[in-house]
Amino acid sequence: MKTDEVVIRVGGAAGDGVQSAGLIIAKTFTRMGLHVNTYNYYQSIIRGGQSWYQIRASDRKVRSQGDGLDVLIALNKDALERHTNPSINEGGASPLTKEGVAIFDKGLTNFQKYDLDYVEMPLNEIASKHSKNALMKNTVAIGATMASIGIDFETLAGVIRDQFGNKGEVAEQNVNAAREGYEFYKANFKKLPIKLKTSNKKYYLMSGGETLGLGAVNAGLKMYVGYPMTPASSALHYLAAHQKDFGIFVKIPEDEISAINMAIGANYAGVRAMTGSSGGGFSLMVEALGMAGMMEVPLVVYESQRAGPSTGLPTKTEQGDLNLVLGASQGDFQRIVLAPRNVEDVFYLTREAFNLAEKYQTPVIVMSDLYVAEHYETVENLDLEFKIDRGKIAEPGMKDYKRYEYTKDGISYRAFPGTAGLTHNEDSDEHNEYGDVVSDAVTDPTLRVESMKKRMKKLDAYIKSMPPTPTYRYDDAEYAVVQWGGTQGSVEEAVDILRERGHKVGVVEINRPYPLNPDIGKLLSGKKKIVVVENNYTGQMNKLLRSEFLVKTELITKYDGESFYPGALADEIEAVLKR
Repeated sequence: MKTDEVVIRVGGAAGDGVQSAGLIIAKTFTRMGLHVNTYNYYQSIIRGGQSWYQIRASDRKVRSQGDGLDVLIALNKDALERHTNPSINEGGASPLTKEGVAIFDKGLTNFQKYDLDYVEMPLNEIASKHSKNALMKNTVAIGATMASIGIDFETLAGVIRDQFGNKGEVAEQNVNAAREGYEFYKANFKKLPIKLKTSNKKYYLMSGGETLGLGAVNAGLKMYVGYPMTPASSALHYLAAHQKDFGIFVKIPEDEISAINMAIGANYAGVRAMTGSSGGGFSLMVEALGMAGMMEVPLVVYESQRAGPSTGLPTKTEQGDLNLVLGASQGDFQRIVLAPRNVEDVFYLTREAFNLAEKYQTPVIVMSDLYVAEHYETVENLDLEFKIDRGKIAEPGMKDYKRYEYTKDGISYRAFPGTAGLTHNEDSDEHNEYGDVVSDAVTDPTLRVESMKKRMKKLDAYIKSMPPTPTYRYDDAEYAVVQWGGTQGSVEEAVDILRERGHKVGVVEINRPYPLNPDIGKLLSGKKKIVVVENNYTGQMNKLLRSEFLVKTELITKYDGESFYPGALADEIEAVLKR
C-alpha cells in the first residue's frame, strides 16, 4: 500500500449507481486539490451483470488507474467476491490488498471470505432512515469510505449538494446519510495508513469526450454532426448538452453516411464542422471520406475505437482501428491522423486538427479509444489562446480562378460558394485545375498524373513543420518502449517501475500516427531493444514502424477489452528485456 495515494473501487451491477458513486468520490478528491484518474469497467447492458468504477488520487500526478486496491465498496455479493478473490484478475486489475478494507452491507451473507479486512456496515438500514430510494446506500458507503482515509466530511457534503443540484430536501437527505455512514465508520473501524496531502490547487475533472468538445469549440466549431455510438457518443452528448452555451449546431442524422456528408457540405460552405463515430460507424463513412479527399474539402473526423470486429465489445477499449483509418476509402489520397495520449492531449490535438484540415485541405482524423474518451482525469489548466488559420482562401474577383491550380506546395486557393467572380466546379470525379471532370484519361493522361501529384505532395510542408515526437525519461535510455495514443499513462508508470529496478528504459510517444515524424527513426536508432506496446492483437503500429524505419522490434499486446495496468506491464516489458 502506497501511503501517498489511494485507489478506491465501487463494484456492483448495472443500474446500481456504480458510476455516479465513483464520480462523487472523484469530484471530492479533485476539490481537495488532488490529482485524480478514473477507470470505468462496464458491460453493454442496462441492468445486471457486473460493473465497477475505479478512482485513484494523490497529491502527485497519477497517469493511470494504478495498481492495487485500498478500499472496495461492494454493492452486491458478486462484487464482494470478485474484487477480493486473489485468483481473479480482470484485465490486470488487482484485487483488494490485505492492508485495505472491503465495505459492504451487513445483509450480504454466505460469501467466500479471504484473509482481508471486511467492514460490515448497516448501509441499507442507515439509508432507509433518510429516503425510500434504495440507491441511498451508495451515499452511506461513500461517507464510510471518506472516513476510512480521514477525509474532511464537509468537502464531501459540498460535492453531494452540487451533484443533486442543491435540490433542498433530496440533497440534504444524501448529505445526512453520508454523514451517518462517515460517523459510523469512524466509531467502529480502523483508519487506513494513507496520508493524502490536500491543497488549494484548482483542477478540472474532465473526460476525453468533454475535452474533445471543448477543443473543437475553441477552434471555431460551429456544427457537429454525429450518430450515437459508444464511445464517441461521450463527445456528442457533451456538445449537445452545451450547444446553446457554445453557440453551435448539433445534428443527429439518420446514420453515419448522412453525418459525414453533412459535415463535408458544411465545410465546403465555409462552416467549421465536424463528425464523429466509433469504428463501425466510421466504416460507413469511408466512401465519403474519399470524396472529401478528391474534392479537397477540409474535414475533421473523430474516430473513437472500441473492441471489434463488427459490434465486438461495444463498451471495451482497444486500438484496433489504425489499419482502418490509414486505408479508409479507395485510391491514394492524403490524410492526417492524430492520436491523443491523454485527456489534455485530446483538447490540443482536436483544436489543431481544424487548422490542419483547412491549411492542407484534407481530412484530419482524431483517433481516440474508449479508455481516453470515457475516463476522467484532473487537468490543471487549458490554454484557450488560439489563432484560427483558415489556409488559402480566395479573394473576390481573382482573375482566371482555378480551384485546383497546380501549385508548388500542392495547395490551391479555396473559394466559398457565392464569392463574387469565383465560379468553379467541385466534383468527386477526377478533374482539371478548374474542376472540370476528366473522365477519359486516354485523351490527356497527364491531367490525371498532375492532379495526383498535386494532392499527394500537399503534406510535404506538414511533415517538415511537425513538432518533435514526445518522449519520457529518454535522455539516457538504453532501451526504447514505443506507445501510441491512450496507453501513455500506463506505459510511463511501467517505465518508472522498471527504472526503480535498474533498467534504463525510456518511452517514445506517438500521438501523430500518420504521417509519422521522421525523427522517430533517429530516436530508435542504436537502442539495445525496441518494445512496442499496443492495445490490439496484430500490432498495427508495430508493423507500421517496421515498414517505415526498418527497425527490429519486440511486441507486447493486450486485446481483452481492458487497458494496461502499470505493474503487470512492467513485468511483461522486463521479461522481454531479459530475453
